[in-house]
Amino acid sequence: MKIKLIIHSVCLLTLLWPLFTGMVVPDARAQQEAAGQKSPDIEDPDFELQSDDPGTAPASPSENQEPVNLTADHMLHLVEKNLVKAEGNVVVTYGARKVTADEIVINTETGKGQAKGHVVMTAEKGTVFKADKAQFNLKAEKGRLFKVDGKLGDLYFITGEEVTKLSENHYTAQDATLTTCTGEIPDWRIDVADADILLDDRAWFTGGVFRIKNIPILYIPVGYVPILTKRKSGLLAPRFSTSNVDGETVEITYFWAINQWSDATFGVDYIERRGTRSRTEFRYAPSKTTYGQVNFVFLDDNLTQDTFWKLDAVHRQHLPLGFKLNAKLDQTSKANFNNTFANQTELRTRRSSDSFASLFRTWDNHTFDVLTRFQESEQSTLDEKLGLLPTVTYKTQPVEAGFLNTYFDQEISYTNFLFDLDPSSSNDINETVQRFDYHPSLSLPIDIAPWLQLTPRVGFRETFYNKEIQVTPAPVTVTRGGNFSREMMDVNVLLEGPKFNRIFGGDNPEGPRYKHVVEPRLQYDYIPDLDRNDRAKIRLVDAIDAVENVNRLSFFLVQRLLRKGPASGKDSEVKQIARLEISQSYDLDEARGLVTPGNPRRPFSAIRFDLDSKIFNSFFLNTDFTYNVYTNAMETWNIDTGIKLNPWLMLIFERRERDDQTASILGTLDVTLPKGWNAKYSVRYDEFNDTLLEHNGRLTYNDKCMCWGFTIDYIDRNIITGTSKRNETRILFGITLRGLGNFDGSRGESFLHRTF
Repeated sequence: MKIKLIIHSVCLLTLLWPLFTGMVVPDARAQQEAAGQKSPDIEDPDFELQSDDPGTAPASPSENQEPVNLTADHMLHLVEKNLVKAEGNVVVTYGARKVTADEIVINTETGKGQAKGHVVMTAEKGTVFKADKAQFNLKAEKGRLFKVDGKLGDLYFITGEEVTKLSENHYTAQDATLTTCTGEIPDWRIDVADADILLDDRAWFTGGVFRIKNIPILYIPVGYVPILTKRKSGLLAPRFSTSNVDGETVEITYFWAINQWSDATFGVDYIERRGTRSRTEFRYAPSKTTYGQVNFVFLDDNLTQDTFWKLDAVHRQHLPLGFKLNAKLDQTSKANFNNTFANQTELRTRRSSDSFASLFRTWDNHTFDVLTRFQESEQSTLDEKLGLLPTVTYKTQPVEAGFLNTYFDQEISYTNFLFDLDPSSSNDINETVQRFDYHPSLSLPIDIAPWLQLTPRVGFRETFYNKEIQVTPAPVTVTRGGNFSREMMDVNVLLEGPKFNRIFGGDNPEGPRYKHVVEPRLQYDYIPDLDRNDRAKIRLVDAIDAVENVNRLSFFLVQRLLRKGPASGKDSEVKQIARLEISQSYDLDEARGLVTPGNPRRPFSAIRFDLDSKIFNSFFLNTDFTYNVYTNAMETWNIDTGIKLNPWLMLIFERRERDDQTASILGTLDVTLPKGWNAKYSVRYDEFNDTLLEHNGRLTYNDKCMCWGFTIDYIDRNIITGTSKRNETRILFGITLRGLGNFDGSRGESFLHRTF
């Protein structure tokens, strides 16, 4: 017959509490062993649980404390000796904590106790210990377990001949093993002679042997294992790579947890053929609306005799009165750091650095922005630069003007430009130009029918420049003139409709429904040629400078395919799964122009097709191309498509063409194999020059319990710096031992690889 006892005694409640938080050991044992005395064992019949401090009184009860539940097949309470003895399926619980054993004896006055036979201690945060027997002192919150097999938190598995608890989070272990893998023979483990463990901190050990399966791989006389769930200062796992250009590379990084809202890393990289590279990173987030990061890298290169450095910083902050600040610092040495060392394609191939700071605020219909921007060429043969120091912009979105349902909008901007008029690296001709631009407009939406709307819009533009600059090349000569202004008007008429739609699948309430929408649109744009002479004085930088006379009629046909799931389903919202836009324009001035043998009239532009679609979750297709109606040939063609043939096979193909001069192809094949294997292969190809620019391969393995894995990256690419070209082959190694660290040579970069 099982006996259940609910103990409301605060004395026993207070004594039992540490039992549910982990392993415990008496202070007396260390003193006895130091004096040469034998410590009491659970099997010693002369061991009596008597009070060491009979004058200690229990604390006062708390009304909110939960009762301790003790159940057993047999139970005896010896009041005279202050003993509670329980035998047979003993279970002691308090809240989420529990202890089970075949036998438990507790002295309610001293807190000393012992348990034996299938001892299992379960605490919060996933900590569980199994032992043959245990001794504990509940008042001191200390104890000892023998023949232990358990789990520390949610991550680490531990075994040991003897495990001792010194305080709430402090343990020692003798003849123990530590791993994050499951199984009778873990994939990896560390055998230690002695270990000192602090939960949520670390484990120091001596006499360590690192084993894969049961095979000893490495002897570690003194070692350190992080056991934590929060940031902590210390050395990070090293990274390794090898390259036919750089040789072997080893990266060592120290992490500094400065405080709760900031941290930093300091790195020293040994690059066999280049020297020592230093890295510094600082991160901060003092509030949810203020955060940033600063990175600096420096290398005095033994291979090229160049000095490489790169400084990056970002800052985001919400300011008073609703203003926001976004800033980025992007500076690099003349020796192109990104082109030489960066693995990411977009960094290696970019042409200029870009630093900026933007202070802006948004209202319901207005925006105000102060932008400072500086761009500088990263190509060794050029020193082009462009600065907006600053540009101030105020915009008003369409608002009711107060008469005839008319809407008013405007854009006002001031910009101080900085140019280098000579792009060669041997000479600098810096010049500044100030520009003020004001562009208000009025529009009048007219609903001709519920399905047809006409919107005429008339605007006026006044642009003032403080000087005229004319530049002639080779050798560069500059002619400067006085201030001038450009005046123009612009007319835009938009006819939208009639719109058509049809719904499919409405007869099946359990299935999805589809809606096909057809939206034609006709647009007329007109800018008269009022100020041709002043336009010739402008140095073109942006769209405001490049405005020219227009007399054009454009047609757009937009088709949308919408899907809505069953009303009772999780996917009941409306989603656009496909959009196709077909457009073409007709130049009225070109149609009336003079026809000559070498200059025939061609008023029709190329027809443009633009498709974005993801009809199925396993397939997407985005493409745009232009078709010349006079040559009957495609002028441009871009495509981005991907397919998941099944959960383990994915293919992505991308082609980009620009200015009829460059075309690149990028492809990724992703294969997920059984038992934790994954392989990726990506390639980037220059179609116009018939050149293989780069190809990457990645092999990844993660074991089924996710306690370890490895990654091998293979990179073969052509590096072009100015007129020089060289090939680089790089191999990066990464191994992850869950709980120990991530030896990641790739720094988590995806390189060319695309994801679905």
